[in-house]
Amino acid sequence: MSRTTLGAIGLIACFVTAIGANAAESLTDEFDGGSLRAGWEWWQEPGDWDVGDTNAGWLTIQADLNRNLWQADTTTRLFQVVPDEPFDVETHLVTTFEANSMVGGLVVKSDADDNWVTLKLWGHGDGTTQLQYQTKGNENGPGLVGAAPGFASADGMVGLYLRLAKDGDSYTGYWKLAEGDDWTAVGPTEFALTAPLGLSLYAGVDGAAGEMLAQFEYFRDNITPFDVEPAGKLTTTWGRVKMR
Repeated sequence: MSRTTLGAIGLIACFVTAIGANAAESLTDEFDGGSLRAGWEWWQEPGDWDVGDTNAGWLTIQADLNRNLWQADTTTRLFQVVPDEPFDVETHLVTTFEANSMVGGLVVKSDADDNWVTLKLWGHGDGTTQLQYQTKGNENGPGLVGAAPGFASADGMVGLYLRLAKDGDSYTGYWKLAEGDDWTAVGPTEFALTAPLGLSLYAGVDGAAGEMLAQFEYFRDNITPFDVEPAGKLTTTWGRVKMR
């Protein structure tokens, strides 16, 4: 048995021991099985999307027009409902767009408050994008706005790793350009949201014309990577785990 295999088994054993007798349901979806895992819901489901058909192992969304997340929530969102507990999730977004304004990223939203915290890419008609960290209609509070300067890609494709973490009422965003890079933190910002919360991936073209193809490689739960039953038994299949 290889050292890699032994290491993986040891890591899982430690994880199961740490879970103990408590049941834990992971939010992770590696988008490997050709369909979304149970627990996802759509808000304004897009007309054209798939899991694995356009790009194997990726969620692909052809973004609808007139979708935005700024002073109102008009975007297309794929969300899971979560309680008022800590979370730490990440995704890898790659997008190609021809639009005066497009948005895509991660958001946690309270329907009761009609407010949210979002870390997103905002794309412009000249092909450049910038990172934004915002609440509803606000990017000027402590820890908001974002840290990444505008950038563009010669082939019209822009990719970014995005991460959003909650600890109480404190939210921190993170970003990096490549898988092996260190995370750059944005925030934190203190912002109270009333549970239940919708934790979402989203994409949209903010306007009546343009195109945006948004592809998400995974949605990863860094606190509970796998589903675990009360007895500590892993219920996740190996096909859901990507070794990186």
